[in-house]
This record gives sequence, C-alpha cells and structure tokens, in this order.
Amino acid sequence: MAKDHTISRREFIKVTSILGSGFAIGFNSLVASKQQTSNFSPDTFINVLSDETIVLSVAKAEMGQGIWTSLPMLIAEEMEANWDNIKVKQTSKDSFMGTGGSMSIKGYGWEKMRKSGAIAKYMLIEAAALKWKVSPLECDAKNSEVMHKLSGKKASYGSLVKEASKIKIPRKVKLKDPSHFSLLGKDMLRTDSKMKVDGSALFAMDVNLKGMLYAMVERPKYFGSTFKNSNADLIKKEPGIIDVFNIPSGVAVVGKNMWSIIKARNLLQIDWEKKKNPVNADSNIYKRQLFDLVDGKSSTVKKKGKPSKFLSKSKNTFEAKYYLPFQTHAAMEPCNCVVNVSKKTCEIWAGTQNPSNAISRAANVTGLDDDKIKLNLTFLGGGFGRKSFNDFIEDAVHISKKIKSPIKLIFSREDDIKHGFARPASIHKLTADLDGGDINVWKHVVVSPDPLTGNALNEYGADLPGIAKWAVNIGVVKNKLRNTMVADGASEIPYNFHNKLIKASPFETDVPLGFWRAVFNSQNAFANECFIDELADQLKIDPIQLRLNHLNNNSRSSIVIRKAAKESGWKSKLPKGHFQGFAYHHSFGTHVAQVAEISIDSSNQVKVHKVVSAVDCGQTVNPMTIRAQIQGSIIFGLGATIKSEMTVKNGRVNEGNFDDYQVIRMDETPEVYVHIIENQEGPGGVGEPGLPPIAPAIANAVFAASGKRIRKLPILSKDLS
Repeated sequence: MAKDHTISRREFIKVTSILGSGFAIGFNSLVASKQQTSNFSPDTFINVLSDETIVLSVAKAEMGQGIWTSLPMLIAEEMEANWDNIKVKQTSKDSFMGTGGSMSIKGYGWEKMRKSGAIAKYMLIEAAALKWKVSPLECDAKNSEVMHKLSGKKASYGSLVKEASKIKIPRKVKLKDPSHFSLLGKDMLRTDSKMKVDGSALFAMDVNLKGMLYAMVERPKYFGSTFKNSNADLIKKEPGIIDVFNIPSGVAVVGKNMWSIIKARNLLQIDWEKKKNPVNADSNIYKRQLFDLVDGKSSTVKKKGKPSKFLSKSKNTFEAKYYLPFQTHAAMEPCNCVVNVSKKTCEIWAGTQNPSNAISRAANVTGLDDDKIKLNLTFLGGGFGRKSFNDFIEDAVHISKKIKSPIKLIFSREDDIKHGFARPASIHKLTADLDGGDINVWKHVVVSPDPLTGNALNEYGADLPGIAKWAVNIGVVKNKLRNTMVADGASEIPYNFHNKLIKASPFETDVPLGFWRAVFNSQNAFANECFIDELADQLKIDPIQLRLNHLNNNSRSSIVIRKAAKESGWKSKLPKGHFQGFAYHHSFGTHVAQVAEISIDSSNQVKVHKVVSAVDCGQTVNPMTIRAQIQGSIIFGLGATIKSEMTVKNGRVNEGNFDDYQVIRMDETPEVYVHIIENQEGPGGVGEPGLPPIAPAIANAVFAASGKRIRKLPILSKDLS
C-alpha cells in the first residue's frame, strides 16, 4: 500500500538546470541540516531536458558494484521515467564516509532517491494539470508522459519542463507499493557496461592535460622511518627527469614520461632513519602478541545469560583458536590520479571512495578554501576499501603545487601492495560448553588491532564531524569503539544460544591498517563458522542441522540456510573425490549461506569446483548486480582463503606483486550459482556480505575431504601434508 512520506525543505530544493534549458531538483544524501534553504548544497540532481533526456546524477563512486545503474533505477521507478531516456552523470560531492560499508542502496538510495523521483513526478503532473486547467488528481504518469484520464490528453516530460520549474516542492509524496514496481527487482543491463567495453569510460589514468608531467613517490622502506639523505641531485640529471624532491610521504620523482621515471627511480638511493622502537611491525612479533593476548584479559563486548558460571561448572568444554593473516587490497587498478594546482584553484581527477576527504586534504595542502577545490570523480578499477584513503591524492597535490604543472601520479603494483592499508591479522579463541549434548555456552574472544581509531582515523580525521572527532579522543569512548569494531561479525551472531560471551582485546601496531572488503566480518565469520562445524562433529550431528537447531524455523537465517542446502544438493552423491562444506553469515543487513564443493589433488592443492550461494538482501533493485556482487565477493575471498597472505619483516611488507601475493586466476575460478530470496524486507548491502562465508565453507569442505581441521588461513598444501 502506498504511504505518505513527509518532505523536508532542507533535503530537497529546485535548482537551476545543470545542463541548459530544463527542469531540475536537487537533494542531499545526508540528514537534513539546520542550514537555511538558501545555503542548501545538493549532492544529487534530477535534470529533465526539453529533448526528453533525463539526467540523473550519482554521488557514489562507481567501482564495479553497479550503482550507476541501481541508484538511477530507484529514481526512475518512482518518477515513472522511460529508462531509455535516462543518462547518468557522476558528481563528486558526498558525505565524509564516502562509498563503502555496502551502504549505497541500504543507507543512501532506497528512500531518498525514491522520494526524489516521486517529487519529480508530482511536479510534472502538477505542471500538466495547470497547463490543461484540470485537477492533478485526474492525471497520472507513465513512461515519461503525463496523461489526463478523462480527456485523453498527453504531455511528455520534456514538453513540461518550463511549467514544472515553477511548481513548488511538495510537502508530502506517496511512494509506490513494491507490488507495483516495474523496474525494481528486474534484471537491468548496466549503464556503464558499453563504455567500459569500448574503452570510452574515463578512469583517472586516462586523463591527459596540456603540459602534464608524471610522478612517482619512493616511500620509506620501513614503517615509521624518516628521511636522512639521498642521491637526488644525481637523479635530477637523468634523461627525462624534471625534478626530485621530498614531500611528507617520501621522495617524489617527476619526469616527462613514466619510463624515464621508472629508470631513474631504480637508480635512486635513499638512506632512511629507522624508528627506534617499532610497535609489532614484524609478522612473528605481531603473531606472538596475538597469542599472548588471547589468553589474557579482554573487554566484554556482549553478554547473554551466565556464560562464565556455566563454563566454570562444565564437564565437557571444547576450545579452538583460529588465526587469520594480514591481507591487502590488490585492486586491478593501482592508485593513481591527476592533479593541477594553480594559485587560485586546484583540480583533481581521481577514483576515490572518499571524495570529501580528498577535497579537505587538498585544501589543507594548498591553503585554498574547499570551494576552490574541484574533484572530478572517475570510475575506479576496484576499491575494496583501499581507495577510501586518499594518501596518493595528497601526494599529487604536494607535487603539483611544488612543480607548478599538472601531474599524473601513478603507483606501481609494488607501491600498491607494499604501501597500502592492510586488513589486520587476528586471532580468535572460541569456547563452548557441550554438556547434555548441545551448545549451552558460546564464548568468542577476538584479538586484533583496530584500524578505525589508528591509521584510519588519521586518514579520515579532517572530515569527521566535530563531535565525532572530539569523542574518539576520549579514552573510554575510543576503547569502546575499538572493541565494538573488532567484534563486528562476532557480537551479533544470530544463533540462539542461551549463554553468550563476546570479548575483544585490541592492541597497537605500526603496520598501516585499513578497511578490507567486509572489514572484521571476514575474520569473525571464519572463526564462527569453522567452530560451529567443529562442534557439530563433536556432537555427531549434521553441521547444517546444528545451525538450524539454534535458529527460529521461519527466520531469514533459516530460510537462506535451507535454500543453500537444497540448491547445492547437500548430502547428495557427489563426483568421486569431491566434498562439500557449508557456512552462513549475516552482515551489512544481508543473510548469505554458501556451500563450497572442493577436491584435493595428489600434491595437496585445494581445488574449488563449485560454490552455491543463497542470499537474502531484502527488497532487490537489480538482481543482475546482486548476482555479480556475490560472485565477485566469492572470488575475492577465495584468493584470501587458498592463496594470498601479506607478511611483514622488520617493518617492511615482504610481498610486492602477483607472483608472491597471489590472486585467483580465471582457470582457478569455480562455477558460482547465486539464488536470491525474494521478500519485502528492507534492503541490505550486497558489495561485501558474499565474502565472509566463503573461507569457512572451503575450510569445512577440506575437513570433509581430509579429516584435517583448518584453523589458519590461507590453506596451503603444506598444511594438508
């Protein structure tokens, strides 16, 4: 049933057409501020042109997740727009959180963008009614036309732009009942596909400006080290080199072309002063810290029942520890950008997940006001959290300011892997009381540094709202925030255990940390789902049945688990040498269950043949995108499960390219089947929830195949010998 939605004048406003003659409204994705309407700054626009084109802007970064299609679909659905007339325009203004956390639909688009489409339709209907001197209640809209039911008159949206621009923003609009959707929930081809196939899609590396120079930065070899001296004066004399100089992050090498810079950089010698007392900046030292802390004191994050009392009296406890290593992002496109700093302005071309932060960092470096910084947000060749950090953009701003020319800065693959912001390595100690043949107590202790209040806070700090910036510097607030962050994916485990205790023990490290796809859900899901499989083995019960025993029969969790079991043929006969493993996890508002089918060859290499995934993300926008995102998450997580691991020695990342930080190749990619549960629940995210279950599903399959429990990642052949 359609429902009235109140409209705030601080959220929506008529604006001047951004593309010439037309009718336009602007709105902001943030919560309405107390600013006056005259100061209102929209970040998203609907622009209807007289030639029938409808331009819908997107403020979120398009990095392969399909929001150039799904966000406009939300507007077009409520606007009753002809999809063939839709064009998409990228804007750069966004909230300080940027694009991440699987929030583009769930937290940003679902209501606000639908409201905006409904407003545009209302105003166009009002304009037609005024033109025809009839009641707007007698009019309707469909396929970019307004119709008068009684007279049969019709008017295209394009013909109404002049009249619509005079109509006031309504105080209330009705949003469609989902049963009346004509676009949402249907497979739609992506609006950015053709341009990415034919090469016309703009990435930052494609931008070329008159007089542009190129740059790379040689960063410190060791975490926390400082510059002492270099042979920069000699390098400046190399062919094609314009200048070599220090910037805050390292030594910049500027030249006429990339090949000259690469050759000169290989000759560059820098003496770095190592940090005197590095903090857990070596994988072995770091790992010892993990194992020391996991048996020590920790802070309670969540408690239910009397877990400590039951554990103290238990005669049948079971305990396991799980270790996960550092992971880096290794996006297909290394960090890069183009920057042109002049005396009065600074213009940036970059693929960034955090535009607001990029602007504020550029303003800090140049001394210019934010409104003098223009950011052109390009497509991203993968982000996964790495491009929330705008260190590479700040570097380019420093260089362009110094050299007084446009600069294209490019990370090499080695720069990208060695100087990123890694997912922290973590350890998880889980304990259960199994008295009476059931799980009476579930205890999970998580030990890991927290990227948010460490490196990430330094990266985001300039853009945090004032109260948040103040709060995270208060000890008790900071500690609670850290514990909550580290336990994400552990504290909200959906199984109905009568007694639960979730604890956390964060600590410090000099290893630069950041947000990796699914954040702590990737680690905590592995521990949770491997442990419950081990408990099923202890209790001699089917692992899926044990999970279902601790869930409400009609819960979304149960439904998605049963769907995955059914579609994968759980317990049915498999090809010789093939074995299955199961895992389920709820994150970012979405339930995902996966069954992995694997084999182990004579050299103890794990081969994943098939993954069947059931997903309940609530109401769907574009099922094609959902399937693609789940498939991509599985492949991304598969690499971290059986191949990749970032290691650190004496304050340096050891890995540097795809030869030693391996990812899944095309011939190693399994068949992936995605089954979407249809319901009317609120939308969840889909960019990240497909990742957490894949590692435990594979690990549990390995146990079924070999009888060996996997308690560390990645799963290598030596672990199975």
